Amino acid sequence: MSERPAVDRLTCILCPVGCDLEVERDAAGGARVRGNQCDKGVPFAVEEVLRPKRNLATSVPVKGAAAKLVSVRLSRPVPREMIFPILAVIAGLRPEAPVRRGQVLVADVLGTGADVIATRTVS
Repeated sequence: MSERPAVDRLTCILCPVGCDLEVERDAAGGARVRGNQCDKGVPFAVEEVLRPKRNLATSVPVKGAAAKLVSVRLSRPVPREMIFPILAVIAGLRPEAPVRRGQVLVADVLGTGADVIATRTVS
């Protein structure tokens, strides 16, 4: 059995070029990136392989409004493994009307530093 390093392949999505990237992880927890044609590719690939983050957008029911739902999103990306626990928190939200665009519905959700904010006004 060989001791070949793990190599991840992904496509960079930060610019229209869409470079095919190879990320080779080392034993020290670092990564070496090949295939990038601009400076954006290296930090993108390292984060995507070592510490992937995602943002989240969904909607929640509103009490006492003509519109039944208000759209919400996170104020910043969170670690990918936190998406489902955060969705469970959001699933329990039932804000009362009126809800203003930009209103924080949950501050620092699950200690991630991200807020759940309304993205439209519902009255």
